[in-house]
Amino acid sequence: MNILMLHVSSDLYGSSKILKQTAVALKNKGHRPIVLLSEKGPLEDELNKIGIPTTIVRLGVLRRKYLSVGGLANRVKVLFQALVSIKKICREQKIDLLYTNTTPVIIGGIASKLLGIKNLWHIHEILPDNSKEQRFFGWLINWCSGKVIVVSQAVYDNWINKIDPQKLVLLHNGIDDGQHSVQTADLRTSLNLAADTILVGMIGRVNLFKGQSYFLEIAAAVNALPHNCHFVMAGDAYPGYEYLYDHLSEQKKQLGLDGIITDLGYRTDIPVVMNELDIFVLPSIKPDPFPTVILEAMAAKKPVVATRQGGACESVVHGLTGYLVPLQDPATVAAHIVALAQNESLRIEMGKAGQQRFKHLYSISQFEASIVAEVESMLA
Repeated sequence: MNILMLHVSSDLYGSSKILKQTAVALKNKGHRPIVLLSEKGPLEDELNKIGIPTTIVRLGVLRRKYLSVGGLANRVKVLFQALVSIKKICREQKIDLLYTNTTPVIIGGIASKLLGIKNLWHIHEILPDNSKEQRFFGWLINWCSGKVIVVSQAVYDNWINKIDPQKLVLLHNGIDDGQHSVQTADLRTSLNLAADTILVGMIGRVNLFKGQSYFLEIAAAVNALPHNCHFVMAGDAYPGYEYLYDHLSEQKKQLGLDGIITDLGYRTDIPVVMNELDIFVLPSIKPDPFPTVILEAMAAKKPVVATRQGGACESVVHGLTGYLVPLQDPATVAAHIVALAQNESLRIEMGKAGQQRFKHLYSISQFEASIVAEVESMLA
């Protein structure tokens, strides 16, 4: 089967990792995936290394910043150009199925209708309930797709009233845990920290909902308690959100966090960073659909502290593999972190429980078998 896979970006964060794993699983099963990306980047490099062909085509991704007369005119133009390119590729490569990864890539659904090719849409997003955006995307996805994969129960519940339930398939993400057997990089030494310092970290794109600002508030609350912690952040900003760096720098100054927190910026060695941490924190301030980074932390045997919302409530078992914590309550979160920091046996116990849960529910073998079966069922 020749499958044209369309994706929003070329980074190596959550949904991009799932796209790569899906493409690899399909290739290993004898299918021929071809990936269209809107931009060059590390994902393109990774796919090319493993023999999965990629093409760069501006896909006319629909984001909120384009919701103006000029912005919509721009999107129409880019979408038309993308459609011409997709039509040519489908004809030359004899494409049997379109696979649209993430909600904003609307050209996949549009092309499927105009070209008479079935479309499978993989949704990784939660949108405000009954908002204009959700109603529009729900109508389009329902109209264009033969099947819609959602990555968590939280995502399923978000879309169930907008998309035909018979089309919805809940399939949790899975990742390869082999990468977490890599050697550590002695982050404490590079940061001039004592060997017994407890490293508390978050990893994620810098944007308005991942919670970097809340992470700083939590660090300040921990700093008011007896502790031996140092906080680290890893991840770069979405294009257009670089201004958040200035906001975070100013917040660090106001909270007096010099020497308490280090921003590692963009890293290509995330498994190494994860292995160095003692406690992983995901302080998202809006529902995170199903954070792949939590699975990475579980695979690396790290206790997870995550805000109680979205897909985190499905992966983290409160009190067993970590803690589900409230929003806008840094003192409560800090108390959990300090309790973990002061109890090595608890950290180890929770980390082992998390890894066992990961292997049971979110292994790469389970994910690959399930995603390939769903794709193949489209043309059965």
